[in-house]
This record gives sequence, structure tokens and C-alpha cells, in this order.
Amino acid sequence: MLRLALRLFGHHRAAAVATGLVALVGMALVVAMTALLGTGLSGGTAAADRGFLTQFPLILGGWVVAIVVFAMVSTIGVTLAGRSGEIGGLRLIGAAPRQIRVLVSMETLAITAAAALPGLGLGYLLGLLLLTGVRSTGLTSPRTSYAPGIGLPLIGVAVVLLAGVLAAWIGSRGPARRSPVEEVSSGPRRARSARPRRISAMVLLAAGFGSASAVLALPADSIATTGLTGPAVVLCSIGFAILAPELIAVANRIVGRLSRGAKNAEAHLAGVNLRAAPERARPIVTFLTLLVGVSAGTLAMQGIENQHSVPGSTAEVLASINYLVVVLISLFMAIALTNNLVAAIGDRRTEFATLSLIGSTVRQVRGMLLRETAAAAGLAIVVAVVGSVLCVLPFSIVKTGSPAAAFSLWPFLASAVFGGGVVLLVTALAGARVIRAAAVAE
Repeated sequence: MLRLALRLFGHHRAAAVATGLVALVGMALVVAMTALLGTGLSGGTAAADRGFLTQFPLILGGWVVAIVVFAMVSTIGVTLAGRSGEIGGLRLIGAAPRQIRVLVSMETLAITAAAALPGLGLGYLLGLLLLTGVRSTGLTSPRTSYAPGIGLPLIGVAVVLLAGVLAAWIGSRGPARRSPVEEVSSGPRRARSARPRRISAMVLLAAGFGSASAVLALPADSIATTGLTGPAVVLCSIGFAILAPELIAVANRIVGRLSRGAKNAEAHLAGVNLRAAPERARPIVTFLTLLVGVSAGTLAMQGIENQHSVPGSTAEVLASINYLVVVLISLFMAIALTNNLVAAIGDRRTEFATLSLIGSTVRQVRGMLLRETAAAAGLAIVVAVVGSVLCVLPFSIVKTGSPAAAFSLWPFLASAVFGGGVVLLVTALAGARVIRAAAVAE
């Protein structure tokens, strides 16, 4: 089984690169958090600094691990969509669903293990940069030196390795159980297979909104207000991202109505394509919802905290660290989004070649792809922003006494512009390359 996994790994380099990059960046973030935690627990750390250097990485580390697991599950799901023929062939020669899942898990373990050493090094460096930034703001004593140790960072590596295997096991469930002789399952069967996913999304959304609402029972100066609202934003963003197929169905209806009266080929093709193969837009909705939701919610929280904090206080100094953390998480999600978009567009080479054969021009195919992307991205941004506002609303009421601060425009606008810009730019560049190559090849 291991030999077969390594052989298949060599035949799917694009998928391996996408999974490996997500694992590498995720591992660097997790190791950085464990390095800070190791410093906080070190005997040479000043007693006054230990509280911050243990609470900060533990809270943020939990967010990072949840995001990394979800990003890897989604990445593996996207890459497996392009391997349906291979998986169907293995099923036809007698491979059981469990064997397929074990095979995919072993592949992922090999890819993630290859990222372990560079991820460990990058994590150590990132942890040092974070501690230097914290020290420069005066939050910790200059006497507190960087002492990550080796044990906790190695535990961080092990956590990401385990997360990768878990993500592969979960992400390969659907492709492994799919019939090798049926291209599309029946409606009732699809509904049954979607039920666990929808239940998981509902549980996460209930937990997220419940955590956000619990803030209303806390005093404004309690650190638990941030400790409850931050995870609430992450949980709700993941919950909405899991509902990507349902969101795509809504985008499908919108594009379908708009394309009925369209007189250009691009809009007509986009409407037909979303109706015929909505799964192709799933990476956009999944990762963009998570990117915009987490970044917008966290930035909105910090903006409200800035209004509530006293000038020169610790909370105001901590703001710069929180902004840095948002940038790191947003960059991680942007990398995951880019990887999955490139992989998903690359898998559509045959479709683009077919469109070229029936007379579609390169401009028309590019216009179709950009319209599909814009429809999916627009809906994902709207859902992510609404979810973030609902999560931050109780936080705003407790901190400022009014819900108005939760509707501040700049955090949501900045996140939407960044996320939407990444999606459209990657789609335009990667799509142009694949579409031209498909047209030339045919």
C-alpha cells in the first residue's frame, strides 16, 4: 500500500504541491505558536510575562489548528475531484472504499512529512519575529529571551501531521464511496450523503453564534469577551464554508436569471456551466468564505476594542500584534485559496478544449470563467460579511454600549477587496494560461 501511495504521489505533482504548500504554511503557524508557548513556560522567562506568553499562543493556536484542518480537508477534496478516473479504476479492480481512504491518507502523510523540516524552521523564525514584535511594544520584558525548546515545536509538527491524516481520511470519504460505474448519484442518495455535512455545519454555526451571544453576560473589561468572540468568528466562518454547495446553488439561480436575457456568449456559458457542474465553483466559495469571514470578523473586533481601550493601555498596544496575526492567517488562507483555484482550473483543461472545438474563442471562455468566479465570489463575500457582523454584534454592545460599531465599513470592505481581488486575479492569470494551452493543444 505504501509503495502504491508513493507511486501515485509521483503522478499527481500539482495536487501534491497544493497539499504540500498548505501543510507547510500551516505547520509554520502552528510551530510558531508552540514556540511562543515554550518560551512562556521556560524557566528563564520573567514571571510577569508568563501569563501573556501562554494565553496568547494557546488561544490563537486553537484558531490556527482549526483553520489548518479545514483548509487541508478542502484542499484534499478539490484535488481528489480531479482524480475521479483513477479512483474509479482502483474501485473497478477490487479496491474497497476503506483501502482508497487509507491510500489517500498515506499519500497525504508522505506530503505533509516532507514539509515537516522546512515548516519547523519557518515556525521557529516566525515565533522569533512575533516575540520580537511583542517585546518592541513593551508587552514583555527585554530580559525575556526566545526559548522555544524542542519538545513543544515537535508536538506542533505532530499535530499538523495528524491533522493532515485526519483531513485525508475525512476528505476522501465521498470519492472513495462513490460508485465506479455511476457518474452522478441519484437525488435521494446525494441528499443522504450531504446530510452529515449539513449537520456538521449547523452544529458549528450553533456553537459559533452561541459563543458570540454568551459575551452579553460578561463585563466589558473581561478578557473572555475576546476569548469567546474570536472562536465564534472562526466557527461560523467554517460552518458557512461547509455549506458551499448550498451557496453555489443560490449563485446558480442568480446567474441563471441574469443570463436569461443576456445577449453575449460569456454570460450564457457561465449560466449553463454553473447549472451543469456547480462543484467547479466550490473551492472559491469554500476558501473565500473562510478568508473573508475570519479576517473581517477579527478586524472588526479589534476596531471595537480600539474604541473601548484607554490610550496607552495594554489593550491598545496589543492591537498591533492582533493585526499582525490577522495578516498571517489571511496570507495562509490566500495561499490555500490560490492553490485550490489553480488546481481546480487546471482540471478543466478538457472542458476548455471542448469549448474551443465547438467554436468558442479564448476571449469567450475567459469571460465565462470570470463570470462564474464573480458570481460565486460575490455570494461568498456577502455570506461571510453577514456572518461576521452577527458574531461581532454582541461584542460591540458589551464594549461600546451600542451595536453601531459592529457595522463599521472598513474591516469588511478591506477583507472583501483583498479576498475578491485574490480570486479574480488568480482566475484571470491561471485561466488565461490553461485556456490558451487547451486551445493550442486541440
